[in-house]
Amino acid sequence: MTRNIFILCILLTLISCVNNNQNYVTIIGETDRIGDAILLKIDPNNNQVDTTSIKNGKFVFKKSIEEEELFRIKFHDGSSFDLLANNGEKIKIKFHDQALQVTGSPGSDKLLSLDKELLHLLEFRDSITKELQTLSQEGDYEEKMLFYREKFFRKLEKHKLFLKNFIEENKDSKASLIALFQTYGQSSPVLTIDEDIVDFEKVLKNLKLNFPKSNHITLLEDQIKKFKPLSYGQPAPNFTLPDVNKKPISLSEFKGKVLLIDFWASWCRPCRIENPKLVQLHNKYADSNFEILSVSLDGTQRQQNPREEWEKAIRQDNLTAWFHVSELTGWETHVRELYNFNSIPYTVLIDQEGKIVAKNLRGADLELRIKKLLQ
Repeated sequence: MTRNIFILCILLTLISCVNNNQNYVTIIGETDRIGDAILLKIDPNNNQVDTTSIKNGKFVFKKSIEEEELFRIKFHDGSSFDLLANNGEKIKIKFHDQALQVTGSPGSDKLLSLDKELLHLLEFRDSITKELQTLSQEGDYEEKMLFYREKFFRKLEKHKLFLKNFIEENKDSKASLIALFQTYGQSSPVLTIDEDIVDFEKVLKNLKLNFPKSNHITLLEDQIKKFKPLSYGQPAPNFTLPDVNKKPISLSEFKGKVLLIDFWASWCRPCRIENPKLVQLHNKYADSNFEILSVSLDGTQRQQNPREEWEKAIRQDNLTAWFHVSELTGWETHVRELYNFNSIPYTVLIDQEGKIVAKNLRGADLELRIKKLLQ
């Protein structure tokens, strides 16, 4: 009897050890970095940080996790990389110079595949940028710049398709979050709620199904709730404002035309710099069913005579060929909250059906989109 109890205790201990190991991830690293290695849990509400010393080029983390989790390993020289770890994994890392090798982590392999595809896009962008720079002194530079921009956007569309397929194939993985928020430059996300709301909602649905306790759910829900009403394909919120003669003009009056709403002000220097480009656009496409509606945010407390300054700026910048409206209440105008912007100049491009198709585009990017709509 005593012997049976002893054997049972050993079995229970072994089972307990196995279960305990399954609730941990072990990260074993080799690197040429010095100092400390920092392990950051990527979580909107709970960014846990662990630090360990790098000794003889090696470091180890053992982290308790309940489900698949995203981590970032950082070093004092500013270098870093992301991992997607799961329960019970023993992840081995070799990181020398910029070469990264990860074994024992299928989730991290997925992140590396995302990085590899992004690198192809960045290399393509840099190569055509160099080509374009060599043409800067040629007479048809503007036309060639448009050609190269279109060339890049075609490549970008292919990369978007790759990310969308990746998200579809990884419904049960948080790797889809990394794909969803991938960027190709500062403030340049590949996928946006504006253009890719279906993919954002798909990731949210899968998170709720597979990781119901994840804090990423709340963050994603809040962003979708905030930006979906103004996403591409949604009807542009209607408004009515007085023009310079105090005659009411409504957005709905422009249905059937490609319309650019331009939010600006006479006191806004960047807006005034952009105005000549708007004049060129209007001159070029006004006869092709294109129109501009400028909404002024004149009327701030610092302006002694906002109406006079507004009308003077319209004349000085040769903007009289299109429509101008304003409440003359500065930032307090109700259209600012309606269109959810915090700086000017800010533009919203609307198609012939009154739906939003682009926001805050300028220069060549804006003209490309207008041309496509008119075609």
